[in-house]
Amino acid sequence: MDNSKPDPKSSKTKMSALNGAPDHESQDNFVEAKEPSELIFCLLLASAYLGLAKFCWSPLFLTHNWKLLLNVEGFFVTVASIAFLIGLRPYTAPSRLQLSSRGIKYRGPYWTQRKTVNWEQVANVYLSPELILVLYKPNLESKRIWPLAILSIYLAEREQVIKSFLKYCPIQPIIMKSPALVSWILFGLILFIVVVWFFYLLMP
Repeated sequence: MDNSKPDPKSSKTKMSALNGAPDHESQDNFVEAKEPSELIFCLLLASAYLGLAKFCWSPLFLTHNWKLLLNVEGFFVTVASIAFLIGLRPYTAPSRLQLSSRGIKYRGPYWTQRKTVNWEQVANVYLSPELILVLYKPNLESKRIWPLAILSIYLAEREQVIKSFLKYCPIQPIIMKSPALVSWILFGLILFIVVVWFFYLLMP
């Protein structure tokens, strides 16, 4: 006659297996890829603008127009600093995205605070290979809707991000057809504004 007592841990494991409950929550993680070529390009761009600042210093100094000197040199140094920080950012604060059956956890490329959104808060989801827009309610009882922009273009294996959203999202997402055209238009508009601002600074 066997008088040994059953192991409670073993019984709990068998019960979980019978109920089909997983030992841990399933989740997909995406981290920003680090491209050395992008870092080299940003360093070359920063060096070029610093070289322009050095080249323009003497002619501008001889004009004794201190406002023009400050604007032009400040522009070149500012652009060089921004290029350097953009190239260094993936190594200091990479973008991260976590999707699970509970919701979304995302830290963007240009802000360090992680944002958490549960699926019950989500109203609509718009998917594209470059940008994912999540409309959610900060409070379930509130009618106000806030956007969460996920820049999937920065993430490694970004083609798998859409599949992961379709896997975990409890509502039917809206897949955008041609986001690349919109992205290029926005990029061109920003570049045009920067060029106009630069020529405005050169005006006496």
